[in-house]
Amino acid sequence: MIQGILLNCRKDSKSANGPIPLEFYVPTIKLLVFGFLLLVLSLPAHTEPTDKKVLIVYQKSQGFSQQLIDQLQASLPKQGYLVSKMILKPQQLDLLTIRKQSLLIAIGSQTTKALLEANINTPILSALIPRHISNSLNLKYPNRKNWSRLLIDQPLIRQFHLITALLGSNKKAGILLGPYTKDLTKSLQDISVKTALKINIEEIKNTDELTSSLKALSNKSNILLTLPDPVVYNKSTIRGVLLLAYRNRLPIIGFSQAYVRAGAIAAIYSEPKQISEQIINISTRYFIKNKFEKNEYYPDIFSVALNKNIARSLGIKLATNKAIIQQIKKAEMQQ
Repeated sequence: MIQGILLNCRKDSKSANGPIPLEFYVPTIKLLVFGFLLLVLSLPAHTEPTDKKVLIVYQKSQGFSQQLIDQLQASLPKQGYLVSKMILKPQQLDLLTIRKQSLLIAIGSQTTKALLEANINTPILSALIPRHISNSLNLKYPNRKNWSRLLIDQPLIRQFHLITALLGSNKKAGILLGPYTKDLTKSLQDISVKTALKINIEEIKNTDELTSSLKALSNKSNILLTLPDPVVYNKSTIRGVLLLAYRNRLPIIGFSQAYVRAGAIAAIYSEPKQISEQIINISTRYFIKNKFEKNEYYPDIFSVALNKNIARSLGIKLATNKAIIQQIKKAEMQQ
């Protein structure tokens, strides 16, 4: 384009008095070049969205899950992803739309189940899925490739670091395991040795054994560590567990903010913004390597909820959230 302009300048650079020097046209040429550059720079940048089409799939969008969806919709496009969302209706699964995607982000267990049952080839990253459901789905679909999940459960060793940050290292933690968590016995024992935090474990098969096992733990433990097991801890048992522990002056470590509001002294959890950040990190690594680096991910980023009123009534003085989180992170860096 510029060369054409220069040729035209040369053709027209003759007058009755002879050729006009090319320098006469330099200001005009500079202006044209500057305008051309502005035109190029003003063109929209292409981030190859066809290579990064992400579909957020969900069945319910309320409370925590809605907050996560909102965070993902706000954050993913900033990383160059073309993002859309779909309410999953198992009887009317839009396979055509799904097959056009580069990655599916499945919110929740029911959404994950429906997508796995559909036997689609599109890669799936599940979020807000409990460990025990992840295990059962993995057994049911052992050959499913390109499926990974970010668990809602916190790493076990992080729970041990929390207890140490709250009460010190010379304590005994009581742990009640049910059908969905009994497979963790060996891991808990190994972590106990690694962290020098002693533990007492009781196993139950059903809720009929709950009261007697809790009483046994309260007699030989300084704190009760709860782990997500729907048989042991559910809507019908939580009140009884909290009352029994409180009567026996046994502080409880919960596994959610709701548990802390109900009466546990502390819990580690991940906020929607923190989960969204890790989902983006996992997705970025996926598109670089064209595969998931792990089948399961535990939350990397976390927060701590405290119930200082309950702790105070039990004679426990808690440090600040910030100090506790810093101590946990320091312990994790050293492990």
